[in-house]
Amino acid sequence: LAGRMGMQDMRSELENLAFEQLQPDHFKAITSRLEEMKAEFAETIASIKKELTQKLKESGIASVTVSARVKSPWSIATKIERKSIALEQLSDMIGFRIIVPTVEDCYKALGVAHTNWKVVPGRFKDYISVPKHNDYQSIHTTIVGVGRQRAELQIRTETMHRIAEYGIAAH
Repeated sequence: LAGRMGMQDMRSELENLAFEQLQPDHFKAITSRLEEMKAEFAETIASIKKELTQKLKESGIASVTVSARVKSPWSIATKIERKSIALEQLSDMIGFRIIVPTVEDCYKALGVAHTNWKVVPGRFKDYISVPKHNDYQSIHTTIVGVGRQRAELQIRTETMHRIAEYGIAAH
């Protein structure tokens, strides 16, 4: 229900709580590996974040916020199962949210990302021009960053971000 209403924070929290209770060993294995990966990639994450912020500001985007995130345990578990792959084979473990003032800036940021980094083919979705059924809007693309690390980028405005995190009621 939370997912249908676009309340991603609540949905994610409920999924992870249920996962921890229903499959504690699997949950523990994924979360401990996630902690190791966060430590391993801390420098890479900081480097990509700094470079992204710098390039976006140089392009003339007045105000930009770049934040890093790591996939949730439940999201990882379902993707591993769905694709029959190992945790280390996931390509979008590291993600960055780029928050910009306007829709035009979203597309400008996409241009900056695609001009400065190698793009992973088939990993592009424009949910701004074609929003999801729950009014979710964002541009998703995956780039190859520092150390050949793949990173998913989610580009959106502040309003789109509030709706994505807290649902249509946030609007």
